[in-house]
Amino acid sequence: MKTTVIALALAAAVALPSAAAAATSTDFSDAKSAYSMRKAECKEKAKAKHFGVHWIKRNRWIKDCIAGAH
Repeated sequence: MKTTVIALALAAAVALPSAAAAATSTDFSDAKSAYSMRKAECKEKAKAKHFGVHWIKRNRWIKDCIAGAH
């Protein structure tokens, strides 16, 4: 009896955090996909601006665009 109670307690302790982690992992993947979509759009806009060899200026513009400044 004592062994069964310990086994159930251990199973519950393992199951709860893993269920919570599974729920939050999908939240992060949605945010990540939204960010990557926004980044791709900003990269296309930056390509149209023809920054040439000015990589630092281009990267700064992309970061500002993702943040919503452009």
